[in-house]
Amino acid sequence: MRFRILTLAAVAVLVYLAYDYRADFATLPDFTTAIINLRNPSFRFALHTMPDPPTCDTSVRLEVHAIDADGQSADGLTVRAYVSMNGMEGTAQEVTLRGKGGGNYEGRVSFEWAGSWEVDVTGTKAFKNGRQRLSIEVQPAPPGDSGDRDDSES
Repeated sequence: MRFRILTLAAVAVLVYLAYDYRADFATLPDFTTAIINLRNPSFRFALHTMPDPPTCDTSVRLEVHAIDADGQSADGLTVRAYVSMNGMEGTAQEVTLRGKGGGNYEGRVSFEWAGSWEVDVTGTKAFKNGRQRLSIEVQPAPPGDSGDRDDSES
């Protein structure tokens, strides 16, 4: 069963590469290179929040910087962040981040509780993709904070 799955994955990689390079099968990279490319995503991400550290019950700006496999800033991606509190059902939020240029993307979320939150960032562009799970610690709201401040820099 495992051999079938690996064979199917290898065929899928070769078909993808044929389409991606728009070349005939004779010019495709060797199988080992194709498998290495599957294990190393096309994009990686760094996450920053504003305010830093983020606090619960406030609007928080997620700032993501995307780089490609060559370490260059990656523009033109569709970037999404799936945010959820570790081990808590019903806390998930999905945010599509806007491109700001220079590989930077941003969007807004609100954290209901203090604690550890997971941020799964995905980026896609022209059949290339990357996914990275990051985590952040959300702090309790300061005493007397109304929770409706906006830290945007428009």
